[in-house]
Amino acid sequence: MYWVRRLVVLAVVVVVIALIGLFISKAFGGDDKPEPEPTPTQAQDDEKPAPDDPCKPADLTLALNSGPDQVASDKDAAFDIAVTNNGENACTVDVGDKSRVLTITSGADRIWSSADCPSEDDASRLVLLRPGSAHTSTVVWDGNRSDAKCSEDLPKPRPVTYTLDVEMKDVKTVEHRFEIS
Repeated sequence: MYWVRRLVVLAVVVVVIALIGLFISKAFGGDDKPEPEPTPTQAQDDEKPAPDDPCKPADLTLALNSGPDQVASDKDAAFDIAVTNNGENACTVDVGDKSRVLTITSGADRIWSSADCPSEDDASRLVLLRPGSAHTSTVVWDGNRSDAKCSEDLPKPRPVTYTLDVEMKDVKTVEHRFEIS
């Protein structure tokens, strides 16, 4: 009997502790209602652009970081071109020769364009630009004329003043003047 009494006392203590716990949880906010879901804020509702989304032309600027003022006849001319992302988000831009086009003219005479017969490697080149960052590339003009048909034996440019235009669709064009001597 001694063991039975101890077992009954132990069972009563366990029941009392369980009832006290239930009372405390009910008295201090414990209910069976689920927590309400947080409502989305405006920032959560707006979709952030993915880093590999195309750059908006309004967020891009072109710059000629360096280019010669004078080029010796039959010599190469190198132009360092920068494309900068002024937007708030990372994005991609095509800096290949079909998208970022350099054109050299003398008056109405079109002399050369980077879009004429670009190599397959240079025709399209996607780069990721973080906000505020720039991609700089050097474009080399070999001093010869070019045309869209990739013609050979075109007349050599004469020693006069030339204009280099750097263009991308819907981005402000950059212009630079230089001479061939």
